[in-house]
Amino acid sequence: MTINQRQCVILQGDRDWCQSSSQVLLANFDKDKLLCLSNYADFAHQTIPQQQAQKYLGKEFDSVIFDALDDFNPDSFGAIVGTIKAGGALIVCMANTLPDSLWLQRFHQLAIDYSTSQQIIQIIKQGDKLPSLAIPKPRREATEYNPTGDQQVALEGILNVVHGHRRRPLVLSSDRGRGKSAVLGMAAAALIKQGKTTIIVTAPSLATVDTIFEHAAHLLPEAKLKKGHLVLNNTEIKFIAPDALIESDQKADLLLVDEAAAIPAPMLEQLLHKFSRIVFATTLHGYEGTGLGFAIRFRQILEQYTPNWHSLRMTKPIRWSENDALEAFSFKALLLDASPVDYALIEHCQSVDCVLEKIDRKQLINDETSLAELFGLMVLAHYRTRPSDLQLMLDREDVSVYVMRYQGYIVASAWLVNEGGLDDELAKAIHGGTRRLKGQLLPQSLLAHVGVTNAGLLKYQRIIRIAVHPAIQQRGIGHALLNNIVSQVRQSDLDILGTSFAVSVDLLNFWSKSHFTLVRIGLQQDDVSGSHSVMMLQAVSEAGQDVVSRAQQRIQHHWSYLLPNEFKHLEAALIIKLSAIISATSSQLSIWDTQDILAFCQQQRPYESCRIALSLWLAHQVKQVHFEKLSTMQQQLSIMTLQQREWPDIGKRLGLNGKVQIINALRDVVALLNSYDELG
Repeated sequence: MTINQRQCVILQGDRDWCQSSSQVLLANFDKDKLLCLSNYADFAHQTIPQQQAQKYLGKEFDSVIFDALDDFNPDSFGAIVGTIKAGGALIVCMANTLPDSLWLQRFHQLAIDYSTSQQIIQIIKQGDKLPSLAIPKPRREATEYNPTGDQQVALEGILNVVHGHRRRPLVLSSDRGRGKSAVLGMAAAALIKQGKTTIIVTAPSLATVDTIFEHAAHLLPEAKLKKGHLVLNNTEIKFIAPDALIESDQKADLLLVDEAAAIPAPMLEQLLHKFSRIVFATTLHGYEGTGLGFAIRFRQILEQYTPNWHSLRMTKPIRWSENDALEAFSFKALLLDASPVDYALIEHCQSVDCVLEKIDRKQLINDETSLAELFGLMVLAHYRTRPSDLQLMLDREDVSVYVMRYQGYIVASAWLVNEGGLDDELAKAIHGGTRRLKGQLLPQSLLAHVGVTNAGLLKYQRIIRIAVHPAIQQRGIGHALLNNIVSQVRQSDLDILGTSFAVSVDLLNFWSKSHFTLVRIGLQQDDVSGSHSVMMLQAVSEAGQDVVSRAQQRIQHHWSYLLPNEFKHLEAALIIKLSAIISATSSQLSIWDTQDILAFCQQQRPYESCRIALSLWLAHQVKQVHFEKLSTMQQQLSIMTLQQREWPDIGKRLGLNGKVQIINALRDVVALLNSYDELG
């Protein structure tokens, strides 16, 4: 073992022994560069709860103690391993007798395998002799701010984005510990020195970009640095959250998007349209999600709008040695590098060739190939897939996992969680607004938000993940998976199958075609995606059908109010799709309403005198086939009228000059739709 290899000791025993042994092992280590992650404060070192590990990203430690005696948070473990420098040591404290956890059993077995093959991990049981650990060599501070060869190439690539042709974004990717965030800070500082005035940084959170600002501030010693904001004379580097940036009128010489994989692709697409010089940086295999799915999904967007984009990958670690065994172990244990089956093996797959299987998790932990295929599939499909999702899948008894196999390979999967079966008293409290539960999304939402009073008694399964191999999508495999699951659960005592997701036209199409009914649209937008969530259900029992029907009637009844009040900002294409799915029964037009419509489009009857009639009539027209014959601008104008948007907002978005021009355009639309009605 070279001095640059990081070291790992797993201590198995009671708490007192683990605490005293860790002190002995690390007695000669620098106490100021030691961190302990524990939910107990009785370790004799700087101690933080496991859940706060992410706050220390970008920091560097000689040694870390990870207390897993009572709790093991995989996300925190993945985050903190990346803070240990070359030659440093990780101490993991575990109980002598492992709890009934498939996730922990697999972790422990992998540790045994690595202790035998790599000899970098040592497993010490209570009573065994403690090993001696090498002290890491100090690194000169000056070297931390001098770019490595990889960083120099990346630095030049970033500067080319600013000095070269417009609309040629750069995608910079690496695994953790390669100095990606550091080089973003170096580049920002270099551009300020070259006379650029505004560099904007965005990321999933402000804590994510600490390293960027730290390196920029070091290279610009005269600058004033506050949290997420560096100012030097009339220049600045500043952090703006993705949603706020999209809504702002900010201009920049360069936009740096860090951890882009953790930002939804629709938001990245908006940023791509808004800024002409962008660098998207992403971690390929990280505790907080993966860049692999990002690379596949976002590549299509880049090819469509900026075909001259570039990519660079940083491979050489700067915090530890190449071929670091601790990194390899953490990747394997957390399945950070899991990937689905190779496309060449499934390219001829069709839905009729696939077989449904309900996963036996005890068999799965002894089948690393299937486990990697299954988890790798979710990593590609869901940008927020984390190591804790692997733990959830293996350990949660209320979670069921179904897969579709093609010639033995996993090509699609769905994860479902049990909900419901609430007692009357609890259900009444949730309905009345005096209780809220963790989880139980479907029955709780039906009770608290939709108002279906008997929804708590029923039994649900909520689909929390679903994925089809990206190489074989659009072949009906996802629909076949759902249909097979429905057939399976009809044999059980289940009442309702449901799902909740960030709304989009594509997803609404998918779930509608699989016979799921939309029953709720969340009033609040997600902080990260900026999208509303929707809930869709499919009944599998008579009692379930009664609840679904009542919830559907409720949203149909409320839609005409919700549209102009809660959802007036939604895009026209989404409103058109939602209106078609909800299929709200339009109020019957009276003869006076009909006369108002005709007088508005054929004469000059004022809009204000026809507003109610127009709303009733347009709400019906949006759902008709002939509505699709309108131009995009005409469709948008119709939807904005239904949403009752302000005249200046309509004019700005559609390029119409003032209220008179907008109303004249609306008269033309109404006349055209009326002519389609007469022809029909």
